[in-house]
Amino acid sequence: MTAQRFLICLFLIFVLVAHTVSAGEPIHVLVANDDGIDSPGIEAIAAVIAADPAYRVTVVAPARQQSVSGHGLITRSEIKVVEHAEVAGCTAWSVDATPATVARIALTALLVDDFPDMVISGINRGENDGLGAWTSGTVAVAREGAYAGIPSVAVSLQLDWSDPQPDFEAAARWAKPVIDAVRDNGLPPGVYLNLNVPVDTEAVKGFRVARMGLDLSAEARYVMARADSDGTRWYVSRWKPPLTAEPGGDTAALQRNWVTIAPLGLDQTAERAFGLLHQLVLPEPPPAPGTAP
Repeated sequence: MTAQRFLICLFLIFVLVAHTVSAGEPIHVLVANDDGIDSPGIEAIAAVIAADPAYRVTVVAPARQQSVSGHGLITRSEIKVVEHAEVAGCTAWSVDATPATVARIALTALLVDDFPDMVISGINRGENDGLGAWTSGTVAVAREGAYAGIPSVAVSLQLDWSDPQPDFEAAARWAKPVIDAVRDNGLPPGVYLNLNVPVDTEAVKGFRVARMGLDLSAEARYVMARADSDGTRWYVSRWKPPLTAEPGGDTAALQRNWVTIAPLGLDQTAERAFGLLHQLVLPEPPPAPGTAP
């Protein structure tokens, strides 16, 4: 074999090996939540994902409980970020901020040089089905991922609130096949998944793709807890899940022991209102100040 042919063969072997190594590299997953970095739910989902050599996990999560934070972002004050002890053997960072802020800091600052391929949020202590997705910090993290163009999944476990030890490990096992499917197939631009696992993990029937339920809560209001002598009033939140739910929505499926997968989107345009709006007779704009009518 000539020296030229030897070098060509060596180059081809190098390219083949490099391609094989590249194809086998684990994808980088950002795991976050709204229950806080020390919550058992984030430990469970990080452990299940990190146990698969196809993944590499970095945990970036709120320093403390931030449930029902919605998509609030902190913009008017400095935010404390510290390296945290490993979570399920994974590198971890603690951020003293809302969940959406945590995700944005991770994606635009902390991990900008090691950008994640996926975002997984959860496992939340309590369901985030139906209209609960609007106020959920867990869902907000996945929405931030979709905003950054990354396939993202929010994972929540329905609860019996009197149970001190929810089965987060079982919920993580149910979430893993969905995470794998998203890894292999991706998601359409601007779409993220909201996954909810029933409280009775041993009675789960399987997976059910469903639209976002629009069922109203049985109770969602604030009530006065007490009043001080100076007239100051103190209010507390009261909330109860829907008593019944319309078929086809994720709430109805969750109530029937299905793991629900609701595809949500960044586009909130209510297209069914276009026809009505086009029919409206709108007035002429008012005259500019100082001009004759």
